[in-house]
Amino acid sequence: MRCPHFRACTATGASSRRAITGGRIRVIPVPETDFSRILEKRARSGSGRPAFTFLQGDLDERATLTFAELHDRARALAARLLEVAEPGERVLLLYPPGLDYVVGFYGCLYAGVISVPLYAPQPRTVQTIEAIAQDCAPAAVLTTELGAHKQRLFDEDARVRKLPWLATDTPDGDLSAPPAGDGLPVEADPDGIVYLQYTSGSTSSPKGVIIDHANALQQCAELARTWQVGSESRLVTWLPHFHDFGQVSAVLLPVYLGCTSVQMAPATFVQRPIRWLQAIAHHRGTHTAAPNFAYDLCVDGTTEDERAGLDLGTLVMACNGAEPVRLETLQRFQRTFAPYGLGPDVLCPGYGLAEATLKVTTKRPGEPLAWGAFDAVSPGGPAVEHTDAGRALVGCGTTEPGTAVAIVDPDTGGRLPDGHVGEIWVAGPSVSRGYWGRPEETAATFGARIQGEDSDAYLRTGDLGFHREGQLYVCGRIKDLVIVNGVNHYPHDMEETAEESHGAIRRGRIAAFDTELDGPEGVVVVAECHRGDETPAEDVARAIREAISRRHEIAVTVAIAETGAIPMTTSGKIQRRRCRSEYLQGRLSLRYRTGGDTVPSAGDPSGAAPAAPEPENTDVGSAAAALHHAGRAHIVGWITRKVLKGTAEVDARRSLAAHGLSSLHLMELHESLEKWAGTRLPHEWLWDSASVDELAGRVAGRLTSPAATTGSDR
Repeated sequence: MRCPHFRACTATGASSRRAITGGRIRVIPVPETDFSRILEKRARSGSGRPAFTFLQGDLDERATLTFAELHDRARALAARLLEVAEPGERVLLLYPPGLDYVVGFYGCLYAGVISVPLYAPQPRTVQTIEAIAQDCAPAAVLTTELGAHKQRLFDEDARVRKLPWLATDTPDGDLSAPPAGDGLPVEADPDGIVYLQYTSGSTSSPKGVIIDHANALQQCAELARTWQVGSESRLVTWLPHFHDFGQVSAVLLPVYLGCTSVQMAPATFVQRPIRWLQAIAHHRGTHTAAPNFAYDLCVDGTTEDERAGLDLGTLVMACNGAEPVRLETLQRFQRTFAPYGLGPDVLCPGYGLAEATLKVTTKRPGEPLAWGAFDAVSPGGPAVEHTDAGRALVGCGTTEPGTAVAIVDPDTGGRLPDGHVGEIWVAGPSVSRGYWGRPEETAATFGARIQGEDSDAYLRTGDLGFHREGQLYVCGRIKDLVIVNGVNHYPHDMEETAEESHGAIRRGRIAAFDTELDGPEGVVVVAECHRGDETPAEDVARAIREAISRRHEIAVTVAIAETGAIPMTTSGKIQRRRCRSEYLQGRLSLRYRTGGDTVPSAGDPSGAAPAAPEPENTDVGSAAAALHHAGRAHIVGWITRKVLKGTAEVDARRSLAAHGLSSLHLMELHESLEKWAGTRLPHEWLWDSASVDELAGRVAGRLTSPAATTGSDR
């Protein structure tokens, strides 16, 4: 199936970029030389239709930007930016979800400064943001008026706090009129850096991937061809703007092609997964993308009543990437939503990474899904198909001309034949030049050479995979391999086995890792159960141990974690190494561990908490005190029902996190509070309130004095 609106991208006023073919370099033409010139052309085209639309939680309220409006606001912001930053300097983008980020990004582009896309600060993220600031030495921060109040979260001597913070949505930051005079956008170098994409990893040593104009232009050209996206396409997404998936597909690609981008906040989707599908249906979306877990969430988190009236027949492609793609997920989603118009070949698995800008390979719309069941093998060995007991792997498509994917023995550096498992190496025009300010790591990661071949440098991905009939199959990560008695085991294999062992286990919330200890303690499997499931944790752990012993022939320690305790990345991936670290340090909140160890509720050694105190102001005759009391009762009741399940009492003097609320809990509680209050409430309140009582007081303050929102409330 080919998109009816697809138009081939031809070079007009084209520049060129090196590409790999047959181990050597050739030239691929791309439109223009930088995104600022492309946006200028879009603005002059005169189209008054919205280019970017942002949907609020109810999907009815929206903000829009035409290309002309974006161009004008970006020019105005660029003029302000150049008062505090020089071209080539870095600027942190600390925006909440919304179109202000889009303006901020293109304002940086027009000023010739380098964007560093991040997220609105929260108490739990300030350490990471400060580490990134130490790494890239930014000159300023762009954010919203609400975001600017988060400056106080940073220590007084923190680099981020000392920077100039520009709020781009305030009256004194009016961006409605372009500045007088010429000179904007700043003339761009095709090899100039557009942004630094910081990857998930250690907060103490963050790595910023350098993305230049040529990388981004080539990536968009490839996506246009492989995804079949054209100027009349409508991209619908909830992906965060600070993730490479969201940055490229929702912010860069619409300007490159002149198509429409419809966005919503990740929390809007997670709170009610049906909203993503409703947005696709309402806006007649042609393309969308999400990690694997989101497709599971759509099946498990929607009802037949909610699905009634959905029409997904306009979808040309729904990309599944950013984490391991599971065959069962694709099949379940297809079965569930085929009655609502989902085409048989719309789901498109893909493989990519930030170091390659985004995509490396992908299945194309209209192509059949490739998959097989394979025995787990060691690097260098063949991937033997074994349909009865093998692991189901999904083909992640093929490369574009100009991009090379080699399967290489990670120890010898020699190329492996098709069907053999090795490290995935990538070369091509979308591959970054390296990490910001890290020459040694850049050389090791981006400068690999295949032994015995006269080829250009390759990117070492650290991922394991193999080629079969032109398709790339991804097995796992080299560093995550678990070795027991000289035999390699893939964590993902064990996690799938564990997930299938008992119905109480949450999908995608299992982490397997090696502790480097002897005996059964050497391999640990941590799992979460569904919220509210009353199955004894000991029974679930026993089922996991038995299933792994039977299928993988190894003994493991099983830990059942509190719901929401297993750390995840922003794109929904399990953070195995962080989970391992928290487990070994005793910081992972556990309900049960094999061997008879039991763990009390987080935050109190006894597992119980004192009763909620009365607020200091007990004059319930006043509206504020009455609302404070009622709001606190609502929050306490919600936590008791949804999280604690009657196992402990809520202490209103302690924070939400102290009661074991996960990020998903906070999103759900936020929606519940807004319904109770009948008004919009800042998401940030749930993250940075020091206690349940403080949160209730903020809500009461909003209800009794809606116009008197103070800086401390933002």
